[in-house]
Amino acid sequence: MLLALFVAALSLYMVYVVPINGREAEISQMNRINEQFTDYKFTLDNLRTSVQVNNLSPVMTSTSFNLGTGGGNTQASGFFLYMLQPVSSTAILALNTTGDTFDIDSSSYHSSRTALLDFPINITSLEYRSSNNYWIQQRYSYQLGGVFLSQDEGTTSRIPPLITMANAPNNSVVVNIAPVQVVGGGSLSGNGPARVDTRQRILPQYNISTGPYIANTWVNLSVTSADSKTAAMWRNLFTNIALSAKLDSAAYSTGSVWDPVSKRTTVYIYITGTNPDPNWNDVTLYVQRAEFYVALNNIASGVT
Repeated sequence: MLLALFVAALSLYMVYVVPINGREAEISQMNRINEQFTDYKFTLDNLRTSVQVNNLSPVMTSTSFNLGTGGGNTQASGFFLYMLQPVSSTAILALNTTGDTFDIDSSSYHSSRTALLDFPINITSLEYRSSNNYWIQQRYSYQLGGVFLSQDEGTTSRIPPLITMANAPNNSVVVNIAPVQVVGGGSLSGNGPARVDTRQRILPQYNISTGPYIANTWVNLSVTSADSKTAAMWRNLFTNIALSAKLDSAAYSTGSVWDPVSKRTTVYIYITGTNPDPNWNDVTLYVQRAEFYVALNNIASGVT
């Protein structure tokens, strides 16, 4: 009788309590990943600013990301207690090219863009992809200087990319962009800590960053994606950036264009300012080049 009660209680524990504990562990882990990506973003912001403002030489920064959650240990607690522990989750940490492109165009640059070949650029990302056993799958990514979260229902911007807009005198608008790129390639997977080493690359500025292309009658920013939810997120993001800057509604417009051949959607924000003179250069554009070399290193036997 006692054995039957024990088996029944054990079964209930494994069916109900173990999944709850596993779910809580995976939620806590994903919250930590959110914090780590936030810290990583601001660390790279500080590195970029130090090099540009203080004319410092690039330095390498190392960041640790823990892949997955911990689990039972058969050596320390025996097989029986191991069975009472949630199954450990794993994850993938990778440098990827997303397949999306980011483009900048302007009135002064438009006629030269084919020859200068600055843009569009392929969007690259550092991303963490979960392989959870009890909680929803999530993917955090750092791209264009922002932090993004992808789930089944779509992608959201946790921290916007480095795109700002501001009102200026004479009904003008100032646009600042730093389309951060991370390069290096590679991936790690498994369960345990991994190290991300990052160093800024010193490269020539984009042609569009130079004097002849700063003053414009219009500026157009766009993202092209094969994923409709990602495209919709970027359109909302462009709108929110303009609203946060309190731009006059007549100073910009947003939209989307579907290409039936490539099956990709391009979303854009077209900025014109509101000066009544159509020839007035009322949109000032500043583009800062920022590129980081990233190396992924395993620091535990469970990560490869």
